[in-house]
Amino acid sequence: MGTVMPPTAINYNKSLSKELLFNHSPAKDVALASVSMRPIPFSPVLEKLTLSEMKHGSVRRFYIETIQDNAVPSSVQRHMIADSTPEQEVFSLKGADHSPFFSKPQALHKLLVEISKIQ
Repeated sequence: MGTVMPPTAINYNKSLSKELLFNHSPAKDVALASVSMRPIPFSPVLEKLTLSEMKHGSVRRFYIETIQDNAVPSSVQRHMIADSTPEQEVFSLKGADHSPFFSKPQALHKLLVEISKIQ
């Protein structure tokens, strides 16, 4: 018998996609996304991320909170933002789910243009 290798990816249950990732997205976008989804590799999730203060701390961050996100609730998003430094600006997209490029594409575009103009 050969050696049993551990799995290298998570095969996401597509039946949960609509409720978790696309709960405010148009049906046609959900259909497109569901045929495009691939397994999620384990290695980026399992590897410990090491950041240097010098470089990590030198990048200004902007966060876009997706208010109707069922995959990462607002309370978890706010905790992630609070744990991150340095200076940051937080923007909220009402009506946006985990995939704001589907659920609120115009609002996301407007926000990204606004962020690009901040110095």
